[in-house]
Parts: sequence; structure tokens; C-alpha cells
Amino acid sequence: MTADGLRDAADGATCRAWVGGLGLLLAVATGAVFAAGAARAGEAAALRHEVFGGVETANNYTSIYAGGGYAFGAGFGAPGWRLRTVAAWSPYDYDGALFDGAAYRRTAFKGEAAFLTVQAGYEFHQGRTVARAFAGIEAADQTITPFDPGNSVQGTELGLRLTVETWTDISDRWFLSADGAYGTAFQEYWQLTRIGCRVGPIFAVGLEGGVLGNQEYDAGRGGAFVRGAFKAFEATVSGGFTGDYLLSDPSGYLALGLYRKF
Repeated sequence: MTADGLRDAADGATCRAWVGGLGLLLAVATGAVFAAGAARAGEAAALRHEVFGGVETANNYTSIYAGGGYAFGAGFGAPGWRLRTVAAWSPYDYDGALFDGAAYRRTAFKGEAAFLTVQAGYEFHQGRTVARAFAGIEAADQTITPFDPGNSVQGTELGLRLTVETWTDISDRWFLSADGAYGTAFQEYWQLTRIGCRVGPIFAVGLEGGVLGNQEYDAGRGGAFVRGAFKAFEATVSGGFTGDYLLSDPSGYLALGLYRKF
């Protein structure tokens, strides 16, 4: 396949990812609305379930994810054990070179990443701070076309997944969150810190920054976010700049996420 063909295929995969991501978010939102009705029918009941989903895009990738969790004991309003599962899919592309027997030729590579994890953890409460620590198993699959002999992040791997999430209400208006994860499959890692300010009973705005990557790729990111805490669900829109630490020019990114506890 030619480089133009690969780029057309990548563009098609990105469009399919956006369609799938929007459909996923619609499903999450619809489920959240029904869950809100059920919750109002028995508001005294503890909040034990969570569902979430999102879509993110930059100049060379689009990623969609979905997940859910369960809180044992008194629910999410109190310390206790937690279960969670998350799945994600992401088409992406990058430029490189392949040796054709005579010389290295510029090549456009098209990739797809799929990810699934199941984790158990515990939620801690201390004053204005809530922290969660999870551990579990993960499965990651990376497919690249054409095969790139210079990229070790290909194939399927199983591994250990560790996740830490923290939230602190600095004051009645200001809050700080810091989340991070590490997986032994392809040495994947991800971290995001946000500081925000509530500007009313529904909306909050703030800044975000973090890092992500694997054994072949390291990237940083920084931007801003707007969060809306509605009755049925919570929605977050964020955007900014991201890029490879060493090679790539910075790219803009845009993300949308939905979250619901019931």
C-alpha cells in the first residue's frame, strides 16, 4: 500500500473512531439519565456503581475508552473496596523508514492499539482528600501496518496494571486532582494533574498537565479544561498541546469525557 493509501486508511479509521466514540458517549449519557431516574427513586440508597467513557484526538491519533466500577461497603461516599474495568481502542499513524534492500525509504505507518484491564482497589478518605489505589491485570494489543522492525511495541502482551487517583478540595472553590497509571505490557504509563476552580454550582474551570508513553514513545501535554456537574452525569471538555519529547512538533489535542455514579 502506498503512503497516500495508508494516510487515507488512517483518516478513515479516525472517522470511524469518532463515530464510535460519539456513539459510546451517547450510550453512556443515556444510561446515566436512566440511572439518575433510578437514583431519584431511592435517594437514600448508597451510590455503588460508576460508568464512564470518553474520546480524545490529536493530529495523529484518536482514542476512545469506556469503563465501569463497583463500590463495596457503604458506596462511593465512604472508604472501601472497589472493582473496576476499562477498555480502550485507538487508531494512530506515524512516519518512519523501511529498508527495501537498496536504501531506506520514507514510510507512513498505520497502527491500532487495543487495551483491557480489570482491577481491584481500595478508596481512602482523609479530611478533604480522597485517594484510590488499584492493582490488576491488563491485556494490550498493538498492530502496525506495514510491520515496523524498528518498533518493539507490536503484538499482544499481558501484564500487571497499577493505578492511583487522588482528589483534594483545597478550599470550597479550589480543587486539585492527580491520577496516574503504569502497566508492564509495553511499559505503558500515564499521568495527569489538574487544578481547578468552581465558578458556580455546576461549572468548574482549570489547567491540566501530564505525561504519557510506553517503551518506544514519551510525550508531554498541557492545556485547560471545563467541567460541568449536572444532575444526570458529569462532563469534562479539555484541550491543549501535546507532542513527543524528542522528535515530533507539538500538536493540539481535544478530549471529551463523561462520568456517572449511581
